Amino acid sequence: MSFIEKNLANNEKIVYRAKLHWWIYAKGILLFILGIVIGEAAGGNSGGLAFGGLISFVGIISLLSAFMRGSSSEFVVTNRKVILKTGVLKRKLVELQLNRAEGLRVDQGILGRILNYGSLVVTSGNVTESFSPIANPYEFKKQINNAIEDSFSIIQNPVTI
Repeated sequence: MSFIEKNLANNEKIVYRAKLHWWIYAKGILLFILGIVIGEAAGGNSGGLAFGGLISFVGIISLLSAFMRGSSSEFVVTNRKVILKTGVLKRKLVELQLNRAEGLRVDQGILGRILNYGSLVVTSGNVTESFSPIANPYEFKKQINNAIEDSFSIIQNPVTI
């Protein structure tokens, strides 16, 4: 059970869950491959082998860091709010009540458009938080807008018993 699932209010249900994009692993993979290439190109040169090994080690550390980041990040839309949580040792949690949603923006560069990732920028009051790289950010934004619409329809059409 995830952190967010453990902390949902009564009758609160998750309607959409987003993830970080696989792009977070790219730096580690590139460094690891570069280290192997440098080590192979060095031939018998021990200095070149050591440098290639060091670059590969940094790539592995980067991959582990990206894995920790990906597994500790949760981006959820519920029937009541948007919850964005990141971090293992230093946790950042942003909860945005659907009825108080002020600003939601997607920033996406050229590479983000090609690979379908972007930054989600949430504004509430004087606080602005950015989360990236979110996979399929426009779908996440659409789900948030749908949840906001649904929350207003419940308020405008209350159930009578």
